[in-house]
Order: sequence, then C-alpha cells, then structure tokens
Amino acid sequence: MEEVYRESFRILPARGADQVIGEADGTMICTVAPGPRKGKRPRDWKEMRLVAAQALGSVTTVYWATFGSVGKAGRRWGHCARQAGWGLNSAIHVVGDGAEWIELQRQEVFQQQGSFLCDFFHVSEYLGAAAHTCRPQQPQTWRRTQQQRLRRGAVQKVIKALEAHLEPEGTAKEEAPVRNGHRYLNNRRDCLDYPRALKLGLPIGSGMIESGHRHVLQARLKKAGTAWLPDHADQIAHLRVLRANQQWQSLWN
Repeated sequence: MEEVYRESFRILPARGADQVIGEADGTMICTVAPGPRKGKRPRDWKEMRLVAAQALGSVTTVYWATFGSVGKAGRRWGHCARQAGWGLNSAIHVVGDGAEWIELQRQEVFQQQGSFLCDFFHVSEYLGAAAHTCRPQQPQTWRRTQQQRLRRGAVQKVIKALEAHLEPEGTAKEEAPVRNGHRYLNNRRDCLDYPRALKLGLPIGSGMIESGHRHVLQARLKKAGTAWLPDHADQIAHLRVLRANQQWQSLWN
C-alpha cells in the first residue's frame, strides 16, 4: 500500500462521484516510553489522527490513521478521497468539529472542490452548555429552539440569543459557557450552512468518523489499562485500517 501513497493523490479521473464526504478527527492513545518491562515507565497521551472518505450513497468508507504530522494526515486524506471516488467533477463535503488542522487540511487538500461544515452535534454541545444560563427554567426547550434556527439558516438569531446572556469580560473559560458558544459560532459563520447540506441530502454530523474511531482504532488501541509503544500503536492502526478498508489480502500479496 505504501506504493499507492507515494503517488500524487491529485491524479484524478475526469468523472467520479458527484459528492464525496470527508471527515477527520483525532483520538488520544495512551503510550509508554521504551524500556524494561519491569518497573514503572512514564506514560503519555498521544494524538492519533483518523481520516475518512465516502462517496455519497455508498456503504464503503475508506480510512487512514497516523501519529504523523498534520500534513501527512492531509495527504492520506487525499488518497482516501481518491479511493472513495474523488474525480475532477466531485464536490467534497467535509464535516468536522471546527479544529483548525482539519479546516487547514481541507483547504490544502481539496482546495476549491471542498467545503466545510461544522458538526451539528458539536455545535449543539455548546448550545446545551449555554442553555442553563440563557433559560435556566427550560434549558432543553431553549436548546431545541436554537437548533431549529440553525437548521433553517437563522445563524444570526442564535448568535443574538447568546449575546443577551454573555458573561462579563474576563470570566474564566470554564465558567463562561455562553461566551464560549458565542465565540465558537461567531468565528465560524461561514461553516454553518445546514440548510444547503440538508437540501442536498448531505450529513450535518460527523457520525462516519466517530464510528471509525470506535471500530477501527478504539476497539483495539483503547482497551482498559493498555499502553502502547508509539511505533507499535502505529503498526496496529495500520493493520486495523487495512482490515476496515477490506484490503487485508494486500498485506500478504
């Protein structure tokens, strides 16, 4: 498979899937420093990035995972999208939690073919946290109202609803859920076009990558009490990806 990844992912067919969904996220893996088995060794949590792509309407998802750099994750993401059906005619619909590295790699890898949408459920977590301040008597009703507004495209109304209850300037972040939510939405106004995604039948949540975390990585690498040498975790992740991509036989050929 490494031979495939040495090729440029930008060599695309003229025709591919009309819509390709791309998602990416990181998960923390417990790692341990090399050394004798006996005695305590320092442990650390290291981020493993998982990227995925799927043609709209397909049941096949292509994954890749790495402890490597953001740039390497982005290049692997490009190869995943190409394997999933990315062509010169394709639009790449990227859904993510708003992490800077995901949006930067979306721009770098997919360029004008890509668009970015903030994961609706991640946004909803901010709204849910703010709801207890904005309407303490009916927080769930308030949250649902803001979610409905986002689905209709009334982003400004949601931001105004938060503005009315902002905590004082200088409030500690962990004590300012309204200010946190207001900042998150205000900085990502151009990544909240849920009406367009819903109209086109595109996902507004990052369920594909969340599912991938569970069955590709976490089921093996995050068992209770386990810690990995970083190289070993990387190798296991590679094997898990091959199996998830139905490329297991390529390992033996």
